[in-house]
Amino acid sequence: MKSKLIAVALFVATAFNAQAQETTTTVTASNVKPTAGNVTTEVLFNDLGNISLNNGLLRARYFTSDQFAYRLSLGVNYNYDKIADDAHSRVFGISLAPGIEKHFAGTNRLSPYIGAELPIRMQSAKTETENSTITGATSTNGANRGYFSVGLNAVAGVDFYFAKNFYAGVELGTGLAYFKNADIEVESPGFDNKTEGFHSIRFGQFVNGGIRVGYVF
Repeated sequence: MKSKLIAVALFVATAFNAQAQETTTTVTASNVKPTAGNVTTEVLFNDLGNISLNNGLLRARYFTSDQFAYRLSLGVNYNYDKIADDAHSRVFGISLAPGIEKHFAGTNRLSPYIGAELPIRMQSAKTETENSTITGATSTNGANRGYFSVGLNAVAGVDFYFAKNFYAGVELGTGLAYFKNADIEVESPGFDNKTEGFHSIRFGQFVNGGIRVGYVF
């Protein structure tokens, strides 16, 4: 978390310094920043220099005007592991986060914004062997446990348009989430057991990865 906050601080300082040094330019906000009808998508450069999607999510934004944009983050994961000739496990998860952003005037190249999103996540897990079936997790100790979660995040960020149609940005926020962990059911000849899933509510702050680098369509 500390390294991510350092990356955010360095980005903001660099962006404002670049803007301050820009004394003459033919590029204006109207032809650098996105306008109504534009779509943006982005990848993430994290603090180790790796390139990835935003925390495993593909994110796109659709601008309805210069100031407002709808956003959608989507992620799907599937893991199949063969434990033995007659045993395997499966984990499937999906994440969906619709939201909205309000952008402010900023400068010719800087576009600060605030917004909100509704993250919805769910995961299922199952392990099958010749003699038993575990549903709701991949082991009886709760590894890769299935769950359902819904929350509400408030976000704030800034995009810096360093060239036409190209930008870099950072984002942070705070959010509240409800979790319902799945029941774990074990079925085998002569033995059945069920561990009830539990509920939890979580609140915290976050930084969305490292430096977001995106393109405007």
